[in-house]
Amino acid sequence: MRRNMTAFFRTTFLALSLVFFSGAVPASAATIRLGGSEEMGCIIELTGQIRAGDTDTLRALFEDLGYPTGYSPVGRRICLDSPGGSLVEGLSLADLVGEWNYGTAVPAGASCQSACSVMFLAGRFNNPEAGGAFTTDRVMHPTAKVGFHAPSLLLGDRAYTKNEVDTAYAIALTSMAGILRHRAESGTAFPDSLFLTLLGTPPFKMSFVETVGQAAQWQIAVAPVAFPTSGVRQALSNACWHADSGLQDYSLMEFPGLDLEFSFEELTDDAIRASSSREFRYEGSAQCEVGLFAGGGFSSFSPVEYAGFAQYTGGATDQDVSDLIYTYMLYPSNTRIETLPVPRAGDTSDVSRFFRAAQSGDQGAALGGFNSCRLTNTQAQIINVSQFVNLRAAPGLRAPVVGQVRLAERVTVADPGRLLPLRDSGRARTCLSICDGFAQSPGAFGVAEEAQGCIDENMLWYQVFDQRGNTGFISRKFLAD
Repeated sequence: MRRNMTAFFRTTFLALSLVFFSGAVPASAATIRLGGSEEMGCIIELTGQIRAGDTDTLRALFEDLGYPTGYSPVGRRICLDSPGGSLVEGLSLADLVGEWNYGTAVPAGASCQSACSVMFLAGRFNNPEAGGAFTTDRVMHPTAKVGFHAPSLLLGDRAYTKNEVDTAYAIALTSMAGILRHRAESGTAFPDSLFLTLLGTPPFKMSFVETVGQAAQWQIAVAPVAFPTSGVRQALSNACWHADSGLQDYSLMEFPGLDLEFSFEELTDDAIRASSSREFRYEGSAQCEVGLFAGGGFSSFSPVEYAGFAQYTGGATDQDVSDLIYTYMLYPSNTRIETLPVPRAGDTSDVSRFFRAAQSGDQGAALGGFNSCRLTNTQAQIINVSQFVNLRAAPGLRAPVVGQVRLAERVTVADPGRLLPLRDSGRARTCLSICDGFAQSPGAFGVAEEAQGCIDENMLWYQVFDQRGNTGFISRKFLAD
């Protein structure tokens, strides 16, 4: 059915003398052949304008190579360097890439725009032991360009009838629907925010992936990128927030993540495993568990594969989700991709420095400035949330919501000395005793950690009044003096 529709559209193009492209009219089809950047782990390269027939050429190459069965995405990618071309053919290429589970990459100095970027987003990796499951595998070099814009209609220099223009417009809309169809049928991670960016960018302009935050939110890997050489705790915080922004499709430029505190379970020359304070998901009640590996995720020591993982566990909704971490995600969201440090081939000194810094204590203390369960005055600020915290009718995450208070907004605490335990919870009553002990003997061994754990678990609550006069209850975790 899809081939019949494609044939119909191609016939319509010829009949109307209209060519629908997302770039300039190409003189010839793309060049598709074995090869490509070894640095980016490619086995095939596509260069030049995308035109009808390119899908058939790529399919023939796939059939000669066979279905990829490697245990690493490195060595099974398609390198792309194209200004665009036929969006209809770009979608067909994307379908084919998804069907065969090949990764995509834009190498150093290359550009992938318009129809090419749609194909780029289809890149994926299927581990032979994962059955039909796959992970996103689309990588751009820090010096590469990936750009999106709405489709354009290039018309010849003559007058057109209303019917011709209406038909061309319908083709454009069908092509946009084709992107949504590809996402639904192929499972490609094409975030809503990216689709809206594409639609909102006029055909004569281009929206490029320019910052670390954009790449992370749109789940586009940037590699090779050197490890930062200091600030380990900040780097881990960046990684946790970036992975979460990609999983939930939100911008850290709009809702900046807070610095996290970590407890470290493993610190060696080639591995870091750490757990954050609870900051994520349902009212910040889930935590980020992060792992980084000096040898890369597949132990192939390639700078263009992932470096670790972030997993989010706990919380009232009992979520358990994870995503991969690339080294670029260790940098702040507003870092421009073109400024990221690129390691020299074979040089792993940046990796060694990062893991040594972690072992030296550069990561900072696990508890930060926590020194009291109770607030010290009647004015408190909302913290530890991405956007807002719910005001509850009673202590507890399952109590009815009576309002919302935004991040950094001030509230009035009815009685700073009166911590309220979670309803019907023996653990919460124990936590009150722990906090009393912490107040009497703050230096006692282990008591600070126990008290912090109670706060992180949302065991203790305060009655507050927001700036609009609403009253309700908020967990102590989301309140700061």
